[in-house]
Amino acid sequence: MSIPEMTALMLKIPDYRDYRTTSEAAAKEREYRHALGLMLKDCGEYLLSIAEKKSQFLSSEMESMIDGLVDRIGVIFRRLDREGLVCLVGDHDTTIGELEGLDVRLIILIEEALTLVHRLETGVPASSWFKTEAAILSQDLAAFSEVTEERNYLLGLGWESEFTPR
Repeated sequence: MSIPEMTALMLKIPDYRDYRTTSEAAAKEREYRHALGLMLKDCGEYLLSIAEKKSQFLSSEMESMIDGLVDRIGVIFRRLDREGLVCLVGDHDTTIGELEGLDVRLIILIEEALTLVHRLETGVPASSWFKTEAAILSQDLAAFSEVTEERNYLLGLGWESEFTPR
């Protein structure tokens, strides 16, 4: 991840103390989630482009691994796209501290995911990448998904928010 990309993403991290109204909070959340989604989209597109470019060199197992990684990214997109009224749950100061910690974790995970994905084509033999980096990437994406869901819960956007009238 380049410094400008990292800076742009970090500038999108919301200041949760500014979440005064639900519409204001929703707008800031949408902007941040969009920035995270763009980074994940880059990961997915890169994986798919490698699969296309190197299709003759990839085994069906390797192609399945790429499909699985892209599917994990799709699950994260659905979690990032969760709708409902954004409101901090519980004690606001405690919740804000937890959200800030989760944001740091998301930044670290997205940086590592992008690094791992881009290693696939930079001189590392594909079979080696699929044995080590792909497993780490899969774990990182699973963790990213869990952290995203935890953020959703702290923002009042648990899965049940999909069924509550706005």
